Amino acid sequence: MPTTIIAAATNTDTDTGSYFEHAARAARECLERADIAPDRVGMLINAGVYRDSNIVEPAVAALVQQRIGMGLRYASGNVPSFSFDLMNGAGGVVHALAVVDSFFASDAIDHALVIAGDTHPSTQFQVSDFPYTSTGAALLLARDGAAGGFGGLYTAEPDDPVEPLGLVPLSEVGTQGRSTMVVRADAGDPLHWATSAVRACITGESIPTADFSAGSAVLLAPEPVPGFAKLLAAALDLPSESVLALPPEVGDPHTAAPIFGYTSAQGSFDTLRTVLFLTADGSSAACLPYHPSTERP
Repeated sequence: MPTTIIAAATNTDTDTGSYFEHAARAARECLERADIAPDRVGMLINAGVYRDSNIVEPAVAALVQQRIGMGLRYASGNVPSFSFDLMNGAGGVVHALAVVDSFFASDAIDHALVIAGDTHPSTQFQVSDFPYTSTGAALLLARDGAAGGFGGLYTAEPDDPVEPLGLVPLSEVGTQGRSTMVVRADAGDPLHWATSAVRACITGESIPTADFSAGSAVLLAPEPVPGFAKLLAAALDLPSESVLALPPEVGDPHTAAPIFGYTSAQGSFDTLRTVLFLTADGSSAACLPYHPSTERP
């Protein structure tokens, strides 16, 4: 059963530095835009990595589920709700979309929410040495036999183990571990992994490169380094206008980048046959094609 995106929302409110609150606000807005009640959603996946107070348990997905009032009562006729965290660095959203697609294929659920975003564990809205914007974002998906749906998931990463990009050095921070995070944002080569993943996707899905010139295919670029969209377009030899950068005021929303890219590009979807969701950081990249309609390359 093909999957369709029926609503998307982002949140960058400056009155809070809590990822839980950013994500809950984005999820509520997403549901309101689609006019879907929370109790109709059977799955919630959180792909955010950096969270309030470095909390480990319970899962962030469960905390957001509680905040938006999703599936809190088990009763006859209610839709059972399943929530969990799926953390895979910057690539969590595209992997979560692939998971939702699999659940829809099994007829297990009809609607699913994917949330993402990050914040400094101190929950301060801005911290000078934390490279990511404090945000929350949400995508609402549904089963739809008339939808174009998603293609395969294409990834690129090194064969050998890599050093963590974010960590809490417990031996150094002492009692401040709940509010401390060290991020190596300049580590690795995100452009290398991104170009590898996109090339594999274009080849594997038989997407004509002419579609990018014709305006019927776009690539949603993240922002792991400033000006990444232009660098990516040049490396892939694609028209710069077909590689869509995030709005500059957003900065780097890290795990929420695919959703911010989707919301900023929605106005052009009527003419698109293919949208490439791309995630990338210094140690990996993932690319997932989405077809807004049944017309495919």
